[in-house]
Amino acid sequence: MTAKVLHLILFFCATTALAGDWTAVAPGVDYQEFVEDKIDVHVVRVDVSNDHIMVISTRQSEKGLKVSDYAKKNSALVAVNGDYFDDKFNPIGLVIGPCGQWPGTRDTGREGVLAAGTHRVEVRTQSEVMDPPEPWVETAVSGWPLLIRNCVPLSATTLPGSDAFTRAPHARTAAGVSKDGKTLYLVVADGGRANAPGFTLAELAAFMSSRLDARWALNLDGGGSSAMWVGDHIVNRPSDGVERRVGDHLAVILKTDYTGCDAPMTGTTTTKATAQPRAGSAVAVRGTERQVAIHAAH
Repeated sequence: MTAKVLHLILFFCATTALAGDWTAVAPGVDYQEFVEDKIDVHVVRVDVSNDHIMVISTRQSEKGLKVSDYAKKNSALVAVNGDYFDDKFNPIGLVIGPCGQWPGTRDTGREGVLAAGTHRVEVRTQSEVMDPPEPWVETAVSGWPLLIRNCVPLSATTLPGSDAFTRAPHARTAAGVSKDGKTLYLVVADGGRANAPGFTLAELAAFMSSRLDARWALNLDGGGSSAMWVGDHIVNRPSDGVERRVGDHLAVILKTDYTGCDAPMTGTTTTKATAQPRAGSAVAVRGTERQVAIHAAH
């Protein structure tokens, strides 16, 4: 990226999204698919100031559901997969759903957090630990690593992680927030196909910075886990060929469809981990080590 291009991105960041064929899904919710040379990217933009909709995450009783099953259960307008997870579908970082914070999960500075509340959504970095979460946060899903920091897309040399995870193309899922904090972007980039190999993390960051108006963005689980539900079906092509069960989810629903907490939370969730994941991996947690499960997709 040249200095001139970076300057233009910074200057225009969060002023207007790329004009295009956005399809209205519901009040405050629009969808667009970007199909171009070697990319197939699905984007939902959500006006979090709209009084008819709300952003929710997963109840502990819903962990391990496919995105489509979770979406159907919650009458979701839109849903995507969330955080990395272990072999028992326990997410690695903080999760807050309709029944509150999952027992045993907390924000430790290991991952960033996408936090949402009434008319508000923010991306919190690893250094901004919310322990306990701030009172306004009603929904939270964790992810890693940060892709855009204050309008600056992170580059291949500044993004953490191995070459196989960070600098190789994979299917990806990410969430971003506009400069004014009123728009949430949910992004799923297909991967694993000759005409759509996927994004490196730097390419995903550049796309969300230059093609959307994201000021902050956070990478979520990817690879075979990447799935997006819009309206009444999965709109992308999961790289496994079929949907994968995932640990937690992020969804947009009509407030009139919100059912609140319908199942008590039980037990604890072990989330100790130190190693970075591969794209699209379910992660086995053993002691303080996070090992990639052998069924991880590429």
